[in-house]
Amino acid sequence: MEVEEESKVSIMRIILLLGLLLATPRILAAQDPRLERLRQSFSAEAVAQIEGVLAQAESAGVPSDPLIAKALEGAAKGVPAERVVAALRSYAARLADAAGLVGGGQDASAIVVAADALRRGVPADAVRTLARERHRQFAVPVLVLGDLVEAGVPSERAYGVVQDALAQERTADELLAIPAAVRRLMQEGQLPDEAAAAVGRMIGQGQFWGTSGPHGTPMMGPRSGPPVPPGSGPPEGSGKKGKGKGANSTGGMP
Repeated sequence: MEVEEESKVSIMRIILLLGLLLATPRILAAQDPRLERLRQSFSAEAVAQIEGVLAQAESAGVPSDPLIAKALEGAAKGVPAERVVAALRSYAARLADAAGLVGGGQDASAIVVAADALRRGVPADAVRTLARERHRQFAVPVLVLGDLVEAGVPSERAYGVVQDALAQERTADELLAIPAAVRRLMQEGQLPDEAAAAVGRMIGQGQFWGTSGPHGTPMMGPRSGPPVPPGSGPPEGSGKKGKGKGANSTGGMP
């Protein structure tokens, strides 16, 4: 009889512990002071749905901070509650996908950047490969890749340009200047693919070094001579084309 009683007590303890573990994310989410602002903006039913999304996300190892920020953004803009909840569910799913791609050891900011890259159209394989190869230096390359793809650069071309820059150990500032250089050439009439290829050639020739120009203008040209903004050189196709790794910048999607 004593053994049976002890067994029953142990089972009850396990059930209680499991219940506490499952409830912990919801408790933590409910204690977040930022949720009070949501309660002032949405109905109790909507807030309960939002808390449910946060709880499920935390249970899956997905950071809840970006989800809360997204909900607060919707509240500030007066977005209807049902649209906010739907957006949160979609964002939570994207964050979960991103977390799976970047693997363990990455902080919440890397997961958010990866999720944003997926939203912009960056292929999952490219995100996974960059996370594996760069790991701690992952966020900037994937952010640049997302900017290029969103600007209309084909994903393979964009990936090739980023990989060329990484192979040359370009600084974070130089990497971040690449999308601006591409957009500048696009404003001058080049197609996204052509503009990215031109910037890729400059990178391969060692003639691109970030935002050295006025107002952060991306600068390209020989280091031994005066820097020139992109698009100020000879037109595409005139003279000899540059050689080197950046000559094609088609890369190769993983």
